[in-house]
Amino acid sequence: MRKKIHCQIWRQRILYIIDKLNLPYQKYDTELALKLKEILLSDRPEILVGLPSGYHSLENLTQESVVFWRSQISWIYPRLRKYLRRDRLHANASMTRLYIEIKDKTICKKLFSKIRMLWQDRNIVLIEGEKSRLGVGNDLFDNAINVKRILGPATHAFSKFNELLEEAKTQPKNSLILIAMGPTAKPLAYELAKLGYKAIAIGTLDIEYEWYLMGAEEKIKIKGKYTSEASGGRIVEEVNDKKYINQIIAKHF
Repeated sequence: MRKKIHCQIWRQRILYIIDKLNLPYQKYDTELALKLKEILLSDRPEILVGLPSGYHSLENLTQESVVFWRSQISWIYPRLRKYLRRDRLHANASMTRLYIEIKDKTICKKLFSKIRMLWQDRNIVLIEGEKSRLGVGNDLFDNAINVKRILGPATHAFSKFNELLEEAKTQPKNSLILIAMGPTAKPLAYELAKLGYKAIAIGTLDIEYEWYLMGAEEKIKIKGKYTSEASGGRIVEEVNDKKYINQIIAKHF
């Protein structure tokens, strides 16, 4: 089976394309919008594009999420459809949102266990915002052989797109590259796929895992991590975790 790279296109990224929307963590950039459109329309066999769960099924979502997605789809889809290839299979971009929106929380442990198998006994490279700190303080990546980190800006990361891409290209081809950097993660994953890397845009997976571990009932701020969807979550405390610091191989911000 050919290696595929998974590029999620989340709701706000879709609005970014259609409505030229400035996001709190990424101002509108014409070049970035064009890259996102290219990804959606791509017919490259090594690319697997993901759309949010609401475009697949509303089954096992909380009532709040069901109401949200019904309104979003009726509003967005008529304008989005011209950017979608109906002859291609789309993955579920909500594969990294495995807790808050899930109605039956008893399955969340199994869901996280399954996704962690992706990096079981693998060497992984995390490309993340400088304040994301994926896996710090939890065991999300403890089953990987080795973890390296390439840090980019906490916000407006596309300004460092070229530098981040060049840095990623220095890593071994057998590395699994996991990217959490807002809309910039998608074109990074796309370009790396064309070079033969396997990578996944993992979005808010680490934050969802934190909420799962604490049994959160709503989106709340995680101390020491950029939590864009929670009140106060964009004000981030410093951390002095030696293991984390030693994993950093490059900084571009």
